[in-house]
Amino acid sequence: MKKLKPRVISLILVLGVLFSTTSFAENKLSGINQRDLIYFLMTDRFCDGDLANNQGVAKESLSSYHGGDFQGVINKLDYLKDLGFTTIWISPVVKNQVAGYHGYWATDFYQTNEHFGSLVKLKELVKKAHERELKVIFDLVVNHTGLLHPWVGEAKYEKWFHERVPIVDYNNQQQVEEGWLANLPDFDQTNPAVKKYLIEMAKWWICETGIDGYRLDTVRHVSPSFWKDFTKEIKREFPDFYFLGEVFDGNVDHVAGYQKLGLDGLVDFPTYFALTDVFSGSLSAERLAGIIRETTTKYSNPALMGTFIDNHDVARFINKASDYQIPRLKQALTFMMTYTGIPVMYYGTEIGLEGGDDPDNRHDMDWKMKSPLTNYVRDLTKLRRAYRSLTDGSLELIKAKENQFCYLRRTKDETLLIVFNLCEYQDKMSLVLPQNLAKLNGALLELNGKRKEKLTKGKVTIKLTPFQASVYQIIK
Repeated sequence: MKKLKPRVISLILVLGVLFSTTSFAENKLSGINQRDLIYFLMTDRFCDGDLANNQGVAKESLSSYHGGDFQGVINKLDYLKDLGFTTIWISPVVKNQVAGYHGYWATDFYQTNEHFGSLVKLKELVKKAHERELKVIFDLVVNHTGLLHPWVGEAKYEKWFHERVPIVDYNNQQQVEEGWLANLPDFDQTNPAVKKYLIEMAKWWICETGIDGYRLDTVRHVSPSFWKDFTKEIKREFPDFYFLGEVFDGNVDHVAGYQKLGLDGLVDFPTYFALTDVFSGSLSAERLAGIIRETTTKYSNPALMGTFIDNHDVARFINKASDYQIPRLKQALTFMMTYTGIPVMYYGTEIGLEGGDDPDNRHDMDWKMKSPLTNYVRDLTKLRRAYRSLTDGSLELIKAKENQFCYLRRTKDETLLIVFNLCEYQDKMSLVLPQNLAKLNGALLELNGKRKEKLTKGKVTIKLTPFQASVYQIIK
């Protein structure tokens, strides 16, 4: 694919819209929303489907290419569909410098990474995913380029980048937005030419491939004014397009502010940090309850936030667990699938793939490994799709005390109670349901098991097994 220069982008965009609109519309699924389930994979580490593009592969190094590619993702679409996910998010697809297996060191924003495959193959991936009613999200980086991008050091593009200054104080927002993150050349989006280039580039990929959304990398490192213009311009042409931003911060107020800039949702780091503390066995249930009270009132649309338990930037949850790794992982997965927001599961979690901090959290998917966790995840995705209260219902905390945690998800016609025993010993949980359920007589039927509990005048006592994670339906 011939490299494109900024001065011809506008013409190409117009032609792309003229000739691609019909195929895009025919290939488009409905917008991404809280009823979706996202599976996040790193293309290079997921599946090697084409040995012909394995130049430079060095599997012994976690910092080199391992051979995964677009064909590999295509080969596993049926697996992802069967697992119960509705959307796949793949790591950046653009051409990268040497060792840029992860996709975050771009050298050309208008070419695909030759290690992954051609633009034709990428289009085939999206098309075949859509044929299976799987939506597709691309990871997009507009904050920086790779050090070896041809514009870096070129006098012509000097004003396209901020001055080469590292970020020293992450509490200084100007430094965060203008500094070179990880020594990577930082775009100056206040330059009109840069803003135009990045917006038109983002549109070009949508027109070319028909994707359904972007996961936007390093959102906090780009000025809010740019995000307002970026989301507005793209939504004008593609109103159902979904934006999932990454603000790597545990402060609810800080994260919530970015949802007001036109981003549909953010990967929910405040909830991630809290659920990790609680389900790993480090802190009491009140830690998570406190964050939930904040997020449900401060997020402008909690339903569109991305709920996750691990990803490529943090250690895998199973490595965070203090002990009893599999039972704790099952609890974290149950929470992710029954909480508000859109569940986002990292590849390999369904087999208990281990990994510490980056890059140890980016091992190859092990397709030979068999794990009961896979069926556990499959059962949870079925449950979430079957009960509307888990996607569209309200959330109400009922109890959060030391090792006991539970909440209600409910709609007008359906009420579910999610119960956790966070420790390794048996216990009892005595509950009094909210006032509008206080006189209710009936039963609790476990949807992910065989337990049944009697409900009398809105009160119930549940005998808890070690590390119990139950989803009960309240039956009158």
